[in-house]
Amino acid sequence: MATYSLANERLRALEEIEREIGAILQNAGTVILELSKEKTNERLLDRQAAAFTASVQHVEAELSAQIRYLTQK
Repeated sequence: MATYSLANERLRALEEIEREIGAILQNAGTVILELSKEKTNERLLDRQAAAFTASVQHVEAELSAQIRYLTQK
């Protein structure tokens, strides 16, 4: 029973990573759209770039944790 619960927890973590990757792509799209404008909103670009960086770091950490878990068995 505990193994089933652990497996569900791992699946939920992977789903969260997938959502975070979607947010990364959305942030990148917003930045590209803003950069295509003649007059860019610097504050928006800064916020989106910070969110992008934070999300990438979070995804990297979570994927590393998943890989460590899978390679220890």
